[in-house]
Amino acid sequence: MTSLRKFRYDKGFQRQFIASKVGICGKHLNDIESGKVNLTENIANRLSEIYGVNSQDIILMYKEGRDEK
Repeated sequence: MTSLRKFRYDKGFQRQFIASKVGICGKHLNDIESGKVNLTENIANRLSEIYGVNSQDIILMYKEGRDEK
C-alpha cells in the first residue's frame, strides 16, 4: 500500500485542490497526510469519494503515511 500523499501525487492532484474538495485547509490535509493529526471517518469518506476508492483503502494509506515517519 502507498501513503495518502504519494497516492495524491500519483493521481496528479495538488494539495489545495483536494483540500478544497474535502472542505479543509491545505495545511490540515498536509497534517493528515503526514500523520500529525488523526484522520476522521468523515474526511476518509470524502477522500474516498474524490479518489474513487474504498474508505478502508484511504484508512490504510493514512496508516502507511504515519508509519513512514
